[in-house]
Amino acid sequence: MNAFAIAWDSIWHHRTRSFLTALGIIIGVFAVVTLTSLGGGVRTFVNQKFVGVGANLITVTPSLPSAHSSARGSKFRGGGPFSNVPSTLTAKDVNALNRPHHPVIKAASGMITVPDLISRPKQKPASARVSGTSSTFFAIENLKAQAGTLTGKGVVLGEKVAKELFGHHPAVGQKVAIGTKNVRVTGVLKSAQSGPGFAPNTTAYLPLQTAFGITGQKTVSEIVVAASSTNSVNSAVTLVRHILLTRHPNHDFKIITSKELLSTVLSTTRTITDFLAGIAGIALVVGGIGIMNIMLVTVSERFREIGIRKALGARDGDILIQFLTESVLLAVIGGIVGTVLAGIVTHVVGKSIGIPANLTVNSVVTAVSFSIAVGVVFGVLPALRAARLMPAEALRTE
Repeated sequence: MNAFAIAWDSIWHHRTRSFLTALGIIIGVFAVVTLTSLGGGVRTFVNQKFVGVGANLITVTPSLPSAHSSARGSKFRGGGPFSNVPSTLTAKDVNALNRPHHPVIKAASGMITVPDLISRPKQKPASARVSGTSSTFFAIENLKAQAGTLTGKGVVLGEKVAKELFGHHPAVGQKVAIGTKNVRVTGVLKSAQSGPGFAPNTTAYLPLQTAFGITGQKTVSEIVVAASSTNSVNSAVTLVRHILLTRHPNHDFKIITSKELLSTVLSTTRTITDFLAGIAGIALVVGGIGIMNIMLVTVSERFREIGIRKALGARDGDILIQFLTESVLLAVIGGIVGTVLAGIVTHVVGKSIGIPANLTVNSVVTAVSFSIAVGVVFGVLPALRAARLMPAEALRTE
């Protein structure tokens, strides 16, 4: 307790110097805690979005041919709607998966990206994505109609697309231009939750055949399959693979479940967060070096005090604990201030970008623990120097 009181008195009487010394720890802890908290918030957000768009979804994408590919190995090969791997998946594959005698498959839908913009006559194009889908897509993604119908040969607009094109006027029955083709609006979607790669509010959906006619393509970019329940996903994957292998014996496709995709995304996010936090942690090392430098100066300034205490009976261990306590206290103060600032910034940033990012007990404990560790590691050398001083030598110092 006496060592703590002496350490606090020294820090308080050199407030400016102590603050500047602790600044490196404040910045380091602030950066590490903020990045890890925001990273955790992003992972929570992504997890919620995946659950919201359906844990029973299976995605089939084109891949490099492999006659002997396994289910586990296939998910690591190239492919997907944004890859350079050519697709051999067709509307007939979608129809094969949609046959009613498949009990573990609820429905399947082909997907194709239409590169053209959507607009009204004499207006600038809407900032919307255009996709071609099967009629089953809306049931798979649990999308509902706000107006009109979701079946037919026309285009279905996401809620934000309809507002951007038509404002508060009815969109159903109106015509829009997609590339050089005029298409009638048959329905408008209710506002729905977005997910990774899935933004129904800002997308216009065309029937597959109409999309094929606009793009000139004959294959789909991917097939989305809904299992009949979350418990039947594995059985549905097995059945999807069996059906497609009869049509694609060279195994030029890969199958990814929502769970696998979520695991990959979360793992990638965690790796990036840890990497950035590691870089930010360099500031902690710099802060620790700053503490060591100031503590060496402090020891030099207090030679006579050390000599008097030793002359009065203080042991080497007492002097060691006194200066080590001061070093740790400086680091802990910096850690606490950095953690408080990180909590404020994390909350504000999380609210502004819409992710559930807040400090956790683990992040606070980790921050304080690191601060103590930095104080101990970088305070040992100055404390040892003070403890090893001979009383006569210290008392001769002016």
